[in-house]
Amino acid sequence: MSDTSINTPDSKVLICLTHGAEEPENVLIAYLLGVEALRAGKEALMFLTKDAIHVAIEGFAATIEVPGAPSIAALHEEYAAGGGRMYACPVCVKVRNLQDAEWIASSTVAGVPAVFEYTTGGALVFNY
Repeated sequence: MSDTSINTPDSKVLICLTHGAEEPENVLIAYLLGVEALRAGKEALMFLTKDAIHVAIEGFAATIEVPGAPSIAALHEEYAAGGGRMYACPVCVKVRNLQDAEWIASSTVAGVPAVFEYTTGGALVFNY
């Protein structure tokens, strides 16, 4: 992982994901992007909104697969092990009554102010 004390406008990657099980390819692409960002020495954060908040629930990655594509469960493991983080939108969590969900260790229920703090100094932003 990169030295985060050196913050250039492209040293951070923000991946905004709005889809979950209903669009497994979006989940796959978000993980592919996050893993590649970490491999390139960048920080990576997924901001999960709408049904994508399920991605931050323990065990969810193992339930999604795209035939012929890399394993989402394996990508999830690499993303978490590489320091990738997730913010689950608190409004989306409340709307779906998931306040008591079992969140993965690398996730936090956090909203737009936390996203703005993360992107201070710049970030590459991708939406899926």
